[in-house]
Amino acid sequence: MIGALLLVAQLALVGTLGWALVGKVRDRAAFAAFRASLPRTVGVSAARAGALAVAVLAAEALTAGILLAAVALPALAAAGFALATGLFAAFTVAVAGMVRRGVREPCHCFGVAESPPGPAHVIRNLLLTAVALGGAALAFGGVRPPSLSTLTAEPSGADMAPSSVLLLVVTVLCLVNTTVLLVVLAQLRRQSTLLKVSIEGVENPEPIMLTAGATVGDFTATTVDGTPVSRAGLRGETLVGFLSPSCPACAESLPGFVARAEAIPREQTLAVVLGTGEAATQLCERLAPVAQVINEPERGPVARAFGVDGYPAFGLLSGDTVVASHFVLDRVPVTSAS
Repeated sequence: MIGALLLVAQLALVGTLGWALVGKVRDRAAFAAFRASLPRTVGVSAARAGALAVAVLAAEALTAGILLAAVALPALAAAGFALATGLFAAFTVAVAGMVRRGVREPCHCFGVAESPPGPAHVIRNLLLTAVALGGAALAFGGVRPPSLSTLTAEPSGADMAPSSVLLLVVTVLCLVNTTVLLVVLAQLRRQSTLLKVSIEGVENPEPIMLTAGATVGDFTATTVDGTPVSRAGLRGETLVGFLSPSCPACAESLPGFVARAEAIPREQTLAVVLGTGEAATQLCERLAPVAQVINEPERGPVARAFGVDGYPAFGLLSGDTVVASHFVLDRVPVTSAS
């Protein structure tokens, strides 16, 4: 019976790690969001965020792979549980640190996330750590989960104990749940791809803001950190983004915009958050480290100066002249020469 519980714990950890891994690598935007969140969540430098993101993915994949292989080779269970204990303990410490520092940035541990880390996330990780630690203690103590050959062996009538039936049911449910999850994720990715293709496939979309060659209207504003910004102060090339916290397309484009802003000096990026309330404040806080951020109501003075007629809206300026603009960030060149 203890071996059966050990197998259930093993499969639960595999499912959790697999869910987290797939959530972060299902597309480029999900991985970019995870990587871009690391400087603000765990405090790593932007230069090291990419290496840390890859290391986390590798650790999750390795641990899940060993635990899954242990279904056929129970001798690997001890190593798998030991790795899972260390990994979830590290995650617990990291999330607890975020909560203590009052971090409002979603950790993107399972890919797309909207809520910042809180006590519930710490409790979840503590429970996973406890499961992994308990499994490691049992495995190193000599307990082995049932092997694949034991599970597939044909029982003889009454010899099939109730625990074996329960184990078989739980195993089937875990496999079905994993299959359904993968199918749903694949469908969501397909729909996201189709939506992007349908949007980008429009040859002559209606302008969402001033187009190439237009001059930005006169405006003066103050950023969320108290810095004055005006048309007269626009110098050199400036990446501009207009985003709303209530806009799903804005959320989809946000990781790419942040990643592009991180690659250039902060003063060369202007982000305008349209709207009020807690969600707008959180969006401003996320953008502030990489951009000059202005928060104003929809149809505010800066939006009117740029002729914004929807969002997201992105543009590249040369001085106060628009070089390119589009509602798809990839359609806006990184520099005027590209």
